[in-house]
Order: sequence, then structure tokens, then C-alpha cells
Amino acid sequence: MSRALICGGGGSVGTAWESGWFAGLQQQGVWLNDADFILGTSAGAGVGVQVACGHDMMAQVERYRAAGKRAAAGGTTAVLNIDSDDQSGFRGLFERGQASGRNGDVAVRKEISEAARAAVPAIELEAFLRTFKYLANEQWPASYHAACLNIDTFEFEAIGSDLGGSLQNGVAAGCAVPGVYPPIQVGKHFYVDGGCLSPTSVDLGIGYDKTLVLLVVDGPQQEVIDLEASGTPHLIVKLDPEVFAKLGPNFMDASMAFQAAEYGLEQGIRDAAKVKDFWSN
Repeated sequence: MSRALICGGGGSVGTAWESGWFAGLQQQGVWLNDADFILGTSAGAGVGVQVACGHDMMAQVERYRAAGKRAAAGGTTAVLNIDSDDQSGFRGLFERGQASGRNGDVAVRKEISEAARAAVPAIELEAFLRTFKYLANEQWPASYHAACLNIDTFEFEAIGSDLGGSLQNGVAAGCAVPGVYPPIQVGKHFYVDGGCLSPTSVDLGIGYDKTLVLLVVDGPQQEVIDLEASGTPHLIVKLDPEVFAKLGPNFMDASMAFQAAEYGLEQGIRDAAKVKDFWSN
């Protein structure tokens, strides 16, 4: 039986919530690292790789708790906070990119690629790559793929181990929001976060015996329609609407990430039974 796991995007807050959700599942004995295909977009790229590697996600929740205490005391943390007001120009590009989609107007993909290459990133390359140092000694799992835009060819790619290069760079590429982080080289090409074309890529789960989708934010409805029309058995899990409202509209606001991890943990524990039933039966 082939199984796919799709982890959607959602900024710093989404990363924390997804981390907590998987920790909640693991506490109930549900790990999901036996998936045949794991696709992560943006936040999901950074979380999905940990699931693929079999990491203990409760340890990640504990890191958020410790960071939250440091932040409350006025200290610094490794949770990156991005001033979204500085990204107004890119927001317009992303809206057009997501409206066009992964395989839509190549002129839009080219415009995003050229803007990403020309931008002065808010976070420098070395500082950005340090956030993935926990992957330095990990081999690239065969199941893991990151949703990216190739800014050399202007094409969407779900990059995997076949490209060569380090897992650290591959995950960074999947999280490299244009204008915030620099483009990342993996193999022969440079890549940025594929969330600028779709924050979900739900339809890449078509064709598996089972596809589990984890969403912080909604993506193009057509992707879900296509998944449903394909007949692929699937389960879509979304962040609880009440929690979504509590976390606020800016999912790049790191100050909300610490509580988001707790919300994710609570929902993961609640969702574990239905996820186990879907995944295993």
C-alpha cells in the first residue's frame, strides 16, 4: 500500500503548529514516517523533513517552550520574525503566482524568479542555513520532497534526493521565501519556496493508495477538486478555525509561534485516532 503525506505552508506560526500536531500524533503512537512520498511546502518543508527522518517532534515542542520563556524574558530566539510590511511588493507577486498556479503563466514564474534573484534578502545566506544545522548529518530520505520554484528554468519542481546536494540546502530551498531569504543552490540550479505558486500542492498526492493532507492555510480549491475527482482515498486535516482566529492573520509573526506549537500539540492528540484509522486500515 502506497501512502503520501502532504504538509502545507504557513510561515513561522504554521511551522510551530505543524510541529506540535505531529508531536501530538507521536504521543499517541502515530508516526507517519513510513510514508512513501512526503511533500513539504514552505513551513511544511521544514516540518515534513523531520517526520521523514523520524525525529521526535515532542523535542521540537520543548524547544518552542524554552524559546517562548526566553522571548518572554526579553531574550532572543531562533524563531525568525519577518516584518511583512517590507514584503508588500512580493505579496502582489505571490498573489499573481498563486492565481496562475504551478503550471500556469510562465511569465509570472519568470517575474517571481527574477525578483527573487535581484532582491536583497532580509536574512543572509549563512544565518538562514544555520537554522537547518540539525540536518547537517542526515541523509536525504528517499520519500522527502520540497516544493520549489527553479529560478533558472522558471519551473515548479518537487525536489528530492535525485538532485544531489545536501539535505540541509534542499530543505532551505523549500523554505526560501523570495525577498526574505536568498535563493538556495541544490545541485545545478537555484531554488526558492514553491509556496509562491501554491501553498499546498494537494494534487501531488493523486495516485497513491492513501493521501493525508495537513493544511494551515487553504490553497487553490482546484487542487482539492482534482484530488477528489481522482478517486484517491484521502484525509484532509486543517488547523481548527477557532485557533486560526486566535493566531491572527500574520503567520510570519514569531511571537505567536510559541502558543501555536501548544495548539498544534492539543489538536494532534485529538486527531490521532482518526489519523491512525485512516493511515493503517
